[in-house]
Amino acid sequence: MTLKKLAAAALSALLLLSSTSCGFIIVNDMSEEEESESETSETKASETSHAEEDSSYTKYTPETDKKALSEQYLSELPERDYDGAVFFITTTDKSFISPENTESTVSRLAMIRNAEVEEKLNITLITTVADSDTMLAELKNAIASDSYYTDLLMLPIYTVGSFRMADTLMNMRTLPFFDIEKPYFNAMSSDMTSGGYSTYGVAGDASISPSSFSAVYMNKSVLSEAGADVGAIYSSAESGAWTWDEYLTLVESVKSLNESSGKSYYTTTAENTASRLPDLVFKSSGNDYISASIRRVPVVGYTLKNTKKTMNNLYTLYNDENKIVDSSAGAVNIFSKGESAFLIDYLYVMSWMTNSAADWGILPLPKEEERDEYRTLIANTEAVFAVPKNHTNGEFAAITLSYLNAASYGYIYDEYVNYNMLHILRDNESVNMLDMILDTPAFDFAFAFGNAYPTIAQATYQLIRDCAPKNNLEEYFSDRKATANETMRKYFDLRY
Repeated sequence: MTLKKLAAAALSALLLLSSTSCGFIIVNDMSEEEESESETSETKASETSHAEEDSSYTKYTPETDKKALSEQYLSELPERDYDGAVFFITTTDKSFISPENTESTVSRLAMIRNAEVEEKLNITLITTVADSDTMLAELKNAIASDSYYTDLLMLPIYTVGSFRMADTLMNMRTLPFFDIEKPYFNAMSSDMTSGGYSTYGVAGDASISPSSFSAVYMNKSVLSEAGADVGAIYSSAESGAWTWDEYLTLVESVKSLNESSGKSYYTTTAENTASRLPDLVFKSSGNDYISASIRRVPVVGYTLKNTKKTMNNLYTLYNDENKIVDSSAGAVNIFSKGESAFLIDYLYVMSWMTNSAADWGILPLPKEEERDEYRTLIANTEAVFAVPKNHTNGEFAAITLSYLNAASYGYIYDEYVNYNMLHILRDNESVNMLDMILDTPAFDFAFAFGNAYPTIAQATYQLIRDCAPKNNLEEYFSDRKATANETMRKYFDLRY
């Protein structure tokens, strides 16, 4: 869905907000590796809590009433009264599922959602925090002693393999009264955690934070100076024609501007996404590291032939002397000061640039071909829901999990768009783009299991990252593919 019209009052408020800049903004250096355990609650909360909302603004109005759909999905779930039972959720980060700081729109809505679920089911939700190593050790001990641990797990994507390897997770497709195909669960996420006849986790609207999406930030002034029509770029993205070919053509125009004018604008920059930029390009180009789904053995999902163009594009990106792809080089600050044409980073970076000197807007990650869909690979530190293997009341876990996600469906994202329209974004087109981006979450089996099964990582994201600067995938692909497929045949065959 895309927003076709914004109220004049909201636009006036945006223009007033964007006109208050009086200089360069100095942005915090967030150079931590992507594979860290999780973002801090403070970082996630900063997405939407830096400014007070004004109730006089006209609300962003989506084309579909997601709140009504949420209520419909809730009404279709089994009615239960659990007589005041306590439902425990154990997670590495509670800031999205059960935030303590409710200053932000998203946090307030999450708390309202939790209260609604508690009332409908007559339960008390309690969220406890533990790092993934502690969680796994405690769960293993609980299973060994046949004792209760928790009702629901929220695992960082990259840890799913370790929990599966330790035989600690229930096959979620065996849960009673549980429909993993419902739209408030992400279908690609359940494929990502499936092998043989088992599905070990699923992401949904209650677990995928808006902060985990990446976007292309563009400096409209630099691109205009380079001869680009910014309006046409937005139109291209909205019509589905925004491709990496178009992106690289714009990069070349900026390089030509530098040569002809003596200026020194950077082209592509990335900071918080620097280590996984090849993954973002690879996935947004329509490729899958691993092809996986229920009732099949996972296999390496790409070939040298169908990724040739992707690898050429990565080679071009990485061999551009005007780029900065470095987690410690301050790329966000460079972009904010108006010194680069593009920044590829997470959506939470938006809130750092309210007083930016750059006249910026956002776009989705480009496609490889116009016929493809936009796909935004979700950060592998984001959570998927899983149920402990020794849980004795699968119905309790399944129904509560379904209620949490059905009660979150769509409208929390809509309010996130509304907030950013009023307080962060600087043009109508960027509001449309943000709305589009939040409809594009993508996942891959390799990130759920590559950390626990190294041969999978070596044939997928690690290989693409290593080969991006040299475009030498053919030197390693066949051997690593064979080894990875052998691993998956051994550990994910149809007996499991």
